[in-house]
Amino acid sequence: MNPNDFTSQHFEVAGFIREVFGYMERFKGQLFVLKIEDDLMSHPLFPVLMRDIGLLHKSGIKIIIVPGTRNSIDAQLKAWGLESKFHNGVRLTCEEALPHVEQASLGAAQHIMSHLTASGLRGIQGNWILARSMGVVNGVDYMRTGRIERIQKDILEQLLDENFVPIIPPIGWNKIGHAYNISSTELATELCKYLKVGKLFFIGNQDGIKLQGLVTGKNTKYLEPTDNGLISAMDVDQAQELLELNSDSLNFAQMDYLLNAIHACKAGANRVHLLSGEFQGSLLQEVFSARGDGTMVYANQYSSIRPANMEDIPDILRIMQDYIDKGFLVPRTQESISEKLKDYVVYNIDNSIHGCGALHEFEDGMAEVAGIAVGANYRKSGIGDAIVRHLIEVGRMKGYKKLFLLTTQALDWFYHFGFVDGTVEELPKTKRDHYNHSRKSRVLMLPLDK
Repeated sequence: MNPNDFTSQHFEVAGFIREVFGYMERFKGQLFVLKIEDDLMSHPLFPVLMRDIGLLHKSGIKIIIVPGTRNSIDAQLKAWGLESKFHNGVRLTCEEALPHVEQASLGAAQHIMSHLTASGLRGIQGNWILARSMGVVNGVDYMRTGRIERIQKDILEQLLDENFVPIIPPIGWNKIGHAYNISSTELATELCKYLKVGKLFFIGNQDGIKLQGLVTGKNTKYLEPTDNGLISAMDVDQAQELLELNSDSLNFAQMDYLLNAIHACKAGANRVHLLSGEFQGSLLQEVFSARGDGTMVYANQYSSIRPANMEDIPDILRIMQDYIDKGFLVPRTQESISEKLKDYVVYNIDNSIHGCGALHEFEDGMAEVAGIAVGANYRKSGIGDAIVRHLIEVGRMKGYKKLFLLTTQALDWFYHFGFVDGTVEELPKTKRDHYNHSRKSRVLMLPLDK
């Protein structure tokens, strides 16, 4: 094995372990709401998913589960020779179908309950949803399909405090005891209005939103896909823009997810995740990694580039070390970074540092882009691109005429930002006087527009 390969793997493993410990501490005591589609319940990896939910709960995370029931209801109605009718994605529930809808919904909840018990958790089902009829809308009678009127928040909070895992089937009752079929997606989203929800998960067979083929606009043009083509994270404004620009190309499930993610974030959820339950460990990866395995919509600030401070120096050194070991960067020390700390920026994700860079001022209206480094687990995430673009914009705002950099291995990467080949003679004198001729770094230049 190449020693450099071993070193990279070492950095990746160590970085991942640090990340997991950071997230465990951060999420302890928070509430996660999980909507789990019922078509997963027959999947061979469903017991693994439920075991992972057990691990989350045992680590101190509070859990509420909402079972998706569409497939179970379809199967139940078909078995009794009843037709399923929908309007704009909403089931029209007739009186004859309602008992079968209730039976299918409670059956899905009971299936989840049995797996929770097997994982050592205390699941509990209950009637905590007050509902009302949807009535007749634009000539369409929704019959026994309802909307959520109110959720009994106090009972749910008490159960969570007593370490139960509430399972809420999508059936609501009105004040005189009439039952209504309600949307499980609406229920999961509505919980965010009543309870302080850290994360809302939609777990099914959709692994996220793929960027390829989508039209992007002002807010979304810099979204970077992961290795499998997914949009890893976007804010509410970006989600709204994707919806508006791609109403003809997104499928119903994707549009439904984005709409409800936006509503849930506005209702108070910090994060809303869409991920597949058909891959082993996808839930844990999504919770304990900033990259994850699905698509996340976030309400509060998830990632940002900000000026570095003294507390960031150990992380800057940690991120740079792999690059230094491979000869991509010249060595830095705590003292050398501290002396020019005002030049450094860091890329922050959920209060963890995953990238850094610097813009050093020189004479003749020039500045150097330097120290670009990204954590081992995030090098295909677009973080490096974001840092370079940020430094270029800072250079423009500060009125520099030209940016330059020295590189040995990343020529092609810097070319796509507009840098062109330069010479040592074009460097400002103080940089030229300290140029390391034995290292033979290539010089790249970027003239800036006024």
